[in-house]
Parts: sequence; C-alpha cells; structure tokens
Amino acid sequence: MPPASAFEEMARLSGIPSASFIDSLWRYRLDYDRGTLDGTSYWKKIAASNEKQFSDSQIDKLMKADFALWIHPRPVLLEWVRKLQSGGIKTSILSNMPRDFSRYLRSSAEWLNHFDVKVFSGELGVVKPDAKIYQACLEAITVLPKEALFIDDIEVNVMAARALGIEAIKFESIGQLANDMLLFKLPVALDEFLPPKRPANP
Repeated sequence: MPPASAFEEMARLSGIPSASFIDSLWRYRLDYDRGTLDGTSYWKKIAASNEKQFSDSQIDKLMKADFALWIHPRPVLLEWVRKLQSGGIKTSILSNMPRDFSRYLRSSAEWLNHFDVKVFSGELGVVKPDAKIYQACLEAITVLPKEALFIDDIEVNVMAARALGIEAIKFESIGQLANDMLLFKLPVALDEFLPPKRPANP
C-alpha cells in the first residue's frame, strides 16, 4: 500500500479535502478494479460525490498520479520472488488492478517475469475477496489450494483465501513476513535478503 502522504498529494491535485477525497477514492475503487467503471468514469464519480467537476486534463493527471503509486514493488520482495522462481517454486501475482493499469504493466514491467502467472481483477471482471479470482489463479498455476501460499496486506482477502483451504499470511512489514515465512521452510528464505540485525545494546 502506498503511504498516506501519497494520497494526500493526489487530494491536493483534485482540490478536494484530504479526508473526503480518500473516502471517495476507496468507495468506488472495487468497481474500478473490477472493470465496472473505466478510469474516466471512476474519477467523475469521485468528483460528483464531492460536488465538483474534473476537466479532461485534470482527470488525466489524476489517473497518471494514481497509476504511479502502484507500479514500483519493493525490490527486496522482487529479488526474493525471482530466487524462488529460479529455484523451481511456482509464483503468481494476484492483484486487484484496473485493466488500464495491468495492460501497461504487461507491456512494460520487466519484473512481472518473476511471476509464472499473472491474474488481474480488471481482466477477469472479479475482485478479491471473491472466491472466483482465487480459483482462477489456482487453475492457472495448476496447484491445489492446500499446495498454495497466499500473501496479502488486507485482512478480508487473507480470510477469503483461508476459507478456500489456502494457507495465507497477512503482510504487515517485510520483517514480519520474513519471520512468518520461516515456518514454511522454502528453499529461499526472505530474511536472506534483509540487512543483518544489529545486536541489542548491552
């Protein structure tokens, strides 16, 4: 998840008070991620709910600012995924993401190659935590639920995976994830990519 300050920058660009902007941003987000709304319609909804109108130019700037928040995964996690994949572990990205975002990533983001399977909500017309999107991912990567491990930063998405028999971990920090992953004894441990811990002061 991008930091709160990033959304506040977008609020300033929109001319809407931060709290109202962020509320509107998430209120319609799943419809955008699902593909029920396209980018222009999504931003017009946000404007209308705050008694505003955005110009085409303003919508274009907001879409670009929004997109820029989501296309730079943390390098340490990508390096870990790359090593897992090269070691024979099947890897997949399962993301709630509008179609225009995923289209761009598929054409230009080299890091997507670290994932054997890419499942994006906007392309399927279904979003997490709907069971259908997890099932589509499992089928694409050809594993059973009990053979999969799902990591997500949103509790309801984690619970939905567990309901299907998938082992799931809620991401809160890289350090927490590295510690949790030790239980699974994967061939490549995430903590190998983290800086060494400083010894406690005597």
